Amino acid sequence: MRYLILVVPLVLVACGSDPTLTEVQAQVFTPSCAAFSSCHSGSAPAGGLNLVAPAYDRLVGKGSSAAPGKILVVAGDPDASYLVDKLRKRPGIVGDQMPNTAPIEEERIQLVEDWIAAGAKND
Repeated sequence: MRYLILVVPLVLVACGSDPTLTEVQAQVFTPSCAAFSSCHSGSAPAGGLNLVAPAYDRLVGKGSSAAPGKILVVAGDPDASYLVDKLRKRPGIVGDQMPNTAPIEEERIQLVEDWIAAGAKND
């Protein structure tokens, strides 16, 4: 008798709740964007964008200093958010994909997009 074994990746999803800024901060911004003094932290952060918590007031509805006319986070619209463009290295970004040390895993980019899509609330 032959058996077919299926391997299904396990994805943990919080049922019934939208991602929070606290989760995005802990899983994306702090370890990948603000962990190094040469990036988005300290007194002279890259692009003038400090992503040390709390980062909400520096992201949501704020224009990009590198790409005039682009909004970093458009609440409810990840496709219009320049932050997502930078994370995904979409055409038209100024400079490098972020973070420029190593791309962020798809699951963490999706967490950012889900937070934005849910209204980019400040929790």
